[in-house]
Amino acid sequence: MTAGLCAVVMLGLVAVAVFVDLDTGDRVASIIGAAAGLAGLALALRQGTAPAPAPLAAPPVSGARSVRAGGSIGRAVTGDGHTLTHPSPTIPPGSAPAPGGTGGTVPGVPGERGVEAGGSIGEAVTGDAPKQDGPSNQP
Repeated sequence: MTAGLCAVVMLGLVAVAVFVDLDTGDRVASIIGAAAGLAGLALALRQGTAPAPAPLAAPPVSGARSVRAGGSIGRAVTGDGHTLTHPSPTIPPGSAPAPGGTGGTVPGVPGERGVEAGGSIGEAVTGDAPKQDGPSNQP
């Protein structure tokens, strides 16, 4: 629509310059340019003062020991006995949301110890760590 409007205005200006005179075409073009500049300024000011979109709310969790987030998750640990020795993965800002709609959430998901995010998941540890039975007496 914008391209069509620009084409019509351009053809009109060319017609004024050809059929009336170049001086009148120059004046008309100056007025149209000033009006377009003011319209652009008004649009920029309107967009600059628009309220920011509301942050994503975390949807309810459905499974025992499960994790669900509306945005991205760096690390989620739902298992027992884990010792974390390295920092959680870094999720780039503005990572793509999961496919399947807004937030990527489906009712009833995730189940027990499940992990779901509307954005990216850096690391998910859902099982228990191996149990240590104490010091080994074997040689």
